[in-house]
Amino acid sequence: MSAALQVIRSEFTVIWRVSLFSFVIAGLTGFIYRYGFIMPLPGWLHLDNIRHAHSHLMLFNWITPPILVWMAASVIPAGNSRVAGRFKICLYAMMITGFLSWPFFLLYGYRAVPIGSASLPIAAMLSGLVMITWYWFAILYYRERRGVEKSLSVVLFDAALVSLLVSSLGAWGVSVYQFSSLESPLIAKALTSFFLSVFTEGWLMLGLLGILWSGREKPRIPVKEGWLWIPVLFGSMLIFPFSLDQSILTTPMHYSAKAGLLLIIAGLAIHLSGLMRSPFASSGIGRVTLLLLCLKILFLAGALLPTGIWPAEHGLRILYLHLVLLGFGSTGLIVAFYPDTKKAAKWSYVASMTAVLITLGMFSGYWPRTLIPEHLVYWLAIAALLPVLPVAWFLADSKTWHF
Repeated sequence: MSAALQVIRSEFTVIWRVSLFSFVIAGLTGFIYRYGFIMPLPGWLHLDNIRHAHSHLMLFNWITPPILVWMAASVIPAGNSRVAGRFKICLYAMMITGFLSWPFFLLYGYRAVPIGSASLPIAAMLSGLVMITWYWFAILYYRERRGVEKSLSVVLFDAALVSLLVSSLGAWGVSVYQFSSLESPLIAKALTSFFLSVFTEGWLMLGLLGILWSGREKPRIPVKEGWLWIPVLFGSMLIFPFSLDQSILTTPMHYSAKAGLLLIIAGLAIHLSGLMRSPFASSGIGRVTLLLLCLKILFLAGALLPTGIWPAEHGLRILYLHLVLLGFGSTGLIVAFYPDTKKAAKWSYVASMTAVLITLGMFSGYWPRTLIPEHLVYWLAIAALLPVLPVAWFLADSKTWHF
């Protein structure tokens, strides 16, 4: 067991359990969204708002806090509960604010909420408060980071935190745009795409890789250590045009996006090569996690080929985001927090996550038509509910209190 995981088990168990609970709520919200394509929902529920509630809770309370917990554990001095307490206060504030944003996204989306004689975009305001807690965490982290011995995982955590802070600039830009007199949907879309690209390709990938390398020897690679984080960090800031309509992009935007893809592919391929030769690949669940990383790399490589496939296509975009967030991201977190326990629950999660990816593959528009079942929307709804079950299993198991 790594030293960081020991600190997590002694100090941050509640944060992990709240993250699991957040996954359950977000997963059920995703199921309601899929159900809305089968049966009419109440008039006060709109599909766009449900989608926002689902995605924001996943990003705010599931993907982000567990990585931050691991980062905090890597810099907290051994046995220093006072420093751990500072991090916990920050993380509690982060998750409470994330939960508060969920009902407002569900009911109103980004629309203003009438409060007395005023109308305020409560969901957007709460999202801003969540990002402020990211800055709060960064201050705490870098204060303790100065006294920590440099390791590969800490270097990756440093780069991941930079990505998280940079991604927030795109989200702030969307908020500023909403209150400006500009009328260009492209600007709002570009800013949103910048946030999501840097968040998923930079923050999530570097943070999770930092966790996977925690307590392990550096990979033996014939390049400098910077190749393990620089390509992913800067590549994530260049690829947002792939989330936009291809017809509106300029030639420089095309080239910069492809350069970003090449950087990310190179950086992730180095990590994949190193992890495949590490003890992490000795377990079946570890190999599945690396297979998901390989599929992600192949997906990115496919966007470089002259095949006409464009990642912004709705079906492909949804499939890719679930491959990254529900697939490699969530599987990697579960494996990291339960490296030697909960085998049945972990494999149940892998099976349910695979069902989601397969049904979304059928929805992507690139699945053989003869292999798509009738009434696909029913299969999409059922599959959306499946990952909630093993995560609820983790949450309900009394032993989860102590991992």
